[in-house]
Amino acid sequence: MARPKKSKKTKHKIAVRMCAGCCCRFERRKVLQSLVDAFAESCEFEYMYEKDQEKYYDLMLLINGCDSECSRPSEVIDNLVIDHNNWEQAIEVFAEKTGW
Repeated sequence: MARPKKSKKTKHKIAVRMCAGCCCRFERRKVLQSLVDAFAESCEFEYMYEKDQEKYYDLMLLINGCDSECSRPSEVIDNLVIDHNNWEQAIEVFAEKTGW
């Protein structure tokens, strides 16, 4: 899916969904905060609950702590999964996926 071009003043809108947190070794909020800090100039992160609102975002960020992957992916926009396999490289994974 092609991402829309953004002007320098407009930030990319990132929808965020997190898992229920059953894996206590996985700090979901710390992972999200590291991304918010690293991409503050180019992205706006918002928790997203309403499925009909997905079309207003550029990317769905799913943060899952285990293989259950209980965060529901979008069927409308691109998804990026940060989980127990890649959370230590979350900033690099996000940058590679988005090019931002």
